[in-house]
Amino acid sequence: MKEKILQSPIVNTLIPDTINPTPDYYCTWQTQLYATCDGKPRAQRAAINEQSLFDKQKPYGWAYFYRLARKDLLLVMDDSWDVPPCDEPNLYGSLVLDKEKFPQAWQGARNNAEALKNLTNRIQALGWKGLGGWVCAQEAPSLISQTNVQDYWKQRFFDMQYAGFSYWKVDWGEKCEDEAFRRMLTDMGRINAPKLTIEHAKVESIIPYSDVFRTYDVPALMSIPMTMEKLAKNLFVGKTEEGCQGLINCEDEVYVAAAGGFAMGVMRHPYTGDFVNGKADMSFPSLHRNIKTKMYEVVRAARFHRIAPAFGIGNTQTLVSKQTLTDTWRFKNHGAEMESWWFDVPSIAEHIQDNLLSKTAPAAIARGMDLPKVEPDKNGDIPFIVAAKNPCGAYSIVTAGRTRERDYFLPRCDIELTCKNAQTIGVFGAYKTLTLHTQHTHIQSVYMQDLADDKAYDVTALVTLQGGTVVILGELIQTIGTLAQPKEDTSEAGVLIRIQTKE
Repeated sequence: MKEKILQSPIVNTLIPDTINPTPDYYCTWQTQLYATCDGKPRAQRAAINEQSLFDKQKPYGWAYFYRLARKDLLLVMDDSWDVPPCDEPNLYGSLVLDKEKFPQAWQGARNNAEALKNLTNRIQALGWKGLGGWVCAQEAPSLISQTNVQDYWKQRFFDMQYAGFSYWKVDWGEKCEDEAFRRMLTDMGRINAPKLTIEHAKVESIIPYSDVFRTYDVPALMSIPMTMEKLAKNLFVGKTEEGCQGLINCEDEVYVAAAGGFAMGVMRHPYTGDFVNGKADMSFPSLHRNIKTKMYEVVRAARFHRIAPAFGIGNTQTLVSKQTLTDTWRFKNHGAEMESWWFDVPSIAEHIQDNLLSKTAPAAIARGMDLPKVEPDKNGDIPFIVAAKNPCGAYSIVTAGRTRERDYFLPRCDIELTCKNAQTIGVFGAYKTLTLHTQHTHIQSVYMQDLADDKAYDVTALVTLQGGTVVILGELIQTIGTLAQPKEDTSEAGVLIRIQTKE
């Protein structure tokens, strides 16, 4: 198949040379864990600093990650960029760049706004779309006594606006479940820092009023079914309010984000294998999906968002399949396979019996279109599926993998997608065949491109055309969709399909 593809006519790239408008980001939290060899929260918080970002020696150099995707991603510093290395709880929520952690940013700076601007400029000079930071949902106890709540936040919004700071990831804190507090931040931000995107979490009722709402933490072993479960709930909270984006961020399920019209908060990083001390990296266990070897998925997802950006909830028909799928994982070494704190979380602990973790979620979600049809593989298995018609007119679909006992696998099935007048389709995952049912009467050509590549192929001769129907072999998708990645990268396929008609 690869030989036939390489002999096919080559055309110019189908991907526009623009910047992804979706507020996608790489977040440093799991890299902070890696740098401390599972140093637990205190050490993990201390790990975010200038050395971590700019020292190129492993396990540092985080600002140099994602060379091919930086222009499409924000870099978001996670927990405690605004807290000293000694971890001072009275400063949680300060949003003042810590001088001990970021001494170079403070050189010549007269105040926090100037220090943040220095750091923002340094990050953007490396090609990132912008800089963001994790926010504790509260006023810092040692600072709020000096002012009132309104002035406290107004000053911080001024700092962000001056610095060109792009993103707030508002997480836990004393006010994390206070909807009125979160609305206040959103309202004040739109007035005082209109270029700042504010992400919320935990309080689902805030979704229609949010810029972005994050589906929240999931362990790598059960990331797919738990994300599907959360999305199926979050998508029905309400309709995006006027003036709001109402985007959902599904964290590190980057292909789900691309295909489903969601934003992504990337956690994976390129430091594959165990921690530097030889201990197993239980946050991204290599014995499962080995997600740290799937870096090109991020490139493909971010580039597809240039074409089909994330879109808000409630403004289009959303369908969730009645069929559910159950994934399982059989633990042999708890400490090496999942972070220890997860075993105390009810959403995990209540689903473990005899060392078997089970999670059930809807089999498919579709936004703005019908649910795809899927025929089980020879073993009777089907993948999780997310599909969408984007407001821009593009269609997309992902088949996401399954977990059973101690195996991760991606069933290859015959799948049918009704995509009416579509000319642009993003396809992610694995297939036996993919059938596209369109309303076109005269299809002239079909082009396909690895979303991580810079050239497309005319594959008209390699697909089956039957009126307005296009049948594509999964082998073709797999081969083209992984062309650009190096051998050591195990990313699943991601292609852009363009249909050219005679009409």
